[in-house]
Amino acid sequence: MHVERRIDSAARVVILAVSGDVDDGELLGLADQLEDAPDVDTDFSLLIDLREARGQKVTTGGVYRLVERTLVMSATSRRAVVVRSDLGFGMTRMYEMLRTNRGGAPRVFRDYDEALRWVTTGS
Repeated sequence: MHVERRIDSAARVVILAVSGDVDDGELLGLADQLEDAPDVDTDFSLLIDLREARGQKVTTGGVYRLVERTLVMSATSRRAVVVRSDLGFGMTRMYEMLRTNRGGAPRVFRDYDEALRWVTTGS
């Protein structure tokens, strides 16, 4: 897995572009990377771009562990996940539903520009 992190301080958005094979440990590691980044404020919004990622190794158990993990970003921060595959869409929706009552649920998108617009403006 390769992760490219871009930070738009003016828009207060962190963009993680993920490519390659992703497994449960690497999925959880994304949160660790955010937590360790000194230039990321917890009230920033987050866009995770998974269009170039292959997540066939991500399991429902891994998603449940991610749900249980303490949030790095504020529960009120907007989070968007962009996916291409039906599998990615379904796994992200499962995470979204499990996270809803705990705060910090993302919205899943298939269109990158729409996701970016939503995390930066809320519309």
